[in-house]
Amino acid sequence: MKHLLALLLAFMLLSSVVHAEAWRLDSDINLSLTQSAYSDSWVGTELSNITWLASSVSTAEKQMKPWLKNKSTLKLSFGQTHMQKVDALGEKHWSKPEKSTDKIDLESVFRFTTKAWVDPFVAGRLESQFIDLSDPSLTRIVNPMLLTETAGVIRTFVETDNSLLTTRLGAAFRERLDREVMQASGSRETVSTVDGGLELVSEFKQVFAPKDASFKSRLQVYQAMFNSKSKDLNDDWKSPDMVWDNVFTTKLWGLLSANLSFEARYEKEAVHKLQWKQILGLGISYSIL
Repeated sequence: MKHLLALLLAFMLLSSVVHAEAWRLDSDINLSLTQSAYSDSWVGTELSNITWLASSVSTAEKQMKPWLKNKSTLKLSFGQTHMQKVDALGEKHWSKPEKSTDKIDLESVFRFTTKAWVDPFVAGRLESQFIDLSDPSLTRIVNPMLLTETAGVIRTFVETDNSLLTTRLGAAFRERLDREVMQASGSRETVSTVDGGLELVSEFKQVFAPKDASFKSRLQVYQAMFNSKSKDLNDDWKSPDMVWDNVFTTKLWGLLSANLSFEARYEKEAVHKLQWKQILGLGISYSIL
């Protein structure tokens, strides 16, 4: 499986070099900062804090051949929160920054444009984070990694200058790689888990003109059919996984923008409840069209 993903990514990179001048590029880069400060004489329990978040969503799209179209999407985000804390003596001090947001998401979809009701496709995806702090004794970079390979059919239901709605369904194989995991023997090893099943992905994009605002939504549902470590696990891995990601961006004035993101996630293997995350930011935004 790793060889297939490597070939897919290599083909994507090679194609981007050969046909770089013809790619249709779209990129949104955002930087937001929130800061609050209180004097020592302030009456109350509020504490000073600084929160910053940098994010970007970039796409590269091209009809490479009359029968082949590629769309690659790269989503990056990283943010930290610096907070004041009060020690046992009542003294205020700034604690070490804590990570608030961390995401790496690279996906490349090759669509065979047959002009039929549905088109075949193959896709490769890498999901990870910049810094893994789950092990207090070791900070790992770009870990863990989730590699997904999918093949199936895709259909575009809406495609206009301001709107896009596509849905795809396919067979998917996933490999989770967790590097340098501490074992009972005291050594560190890479832990790998492979599963396979069905994946449904629906993506929607709406551009609101002339107010320079956009809304993007992505719904992903994955149903595992087998797991390489099923004998060592309970039946939670058989439950479907769901990720619903929504981002609304609007330009206020010049480079000043407002961003609202909402993500809902259900992964029974990790948590037996629906997880959600909401971020509202005001900052600097730059777009490349």
